[in-house]
Amino acid sequence: MLNERDNTGFKTFTITSQPFYDQYNQCYKNIMMVNIEPRGPLRRLVRRIKLPKLSPFQREGPCNPIQKCGLAIQSLRGTKSNYYSNTKSACDLMSLNEITDLISFFQENGYQIETQITNMLQNSQVKFSNNKLVLTATYYGHNQPNITYMR
Repeated sequence: MLNERDNTGFKTFTITSQPFYDQYNQCYKNIMMVNIEPRGPLRRLVRRIKLPKLSPFQREGPCNPIQKCGLAIQSLRGTKSNYYSNTKSACDLMSLNEITDLISFFQENGYQIETQITNMLQNSQVKFSNNKLVLTATYYGHNQPNITYMR
């Protein structure tokens, strides 16, 4: 595991939107996931979760592995359910509707959204399985370059 103060070198990560079945509320929602444990303040908002099957017909096989856990981003809005007062719940997970909150968080905390990489991945023939690419970002902290990429 990475040391909290270790900001040497920069690590780029991707954020995706992934369908998630909320077993408590018995509904599907799109939650924000990160592919690796990020550096910087975002790390405190990321937690490993179990990913329930999306359908009873979903079958795992050698050519169809099913992701059983992942790194989800907690909501910045602090919504909580009374039922889950002592535990982390699906209600606490960031939804795709909070993308503008996440972008503001990035701007305030030394992250650079890598628009060129994001555009390249979105326009390529490579597709994520159930995930939809939202953005790619890098944590720079106080060393954040003053660069804006435009397409």
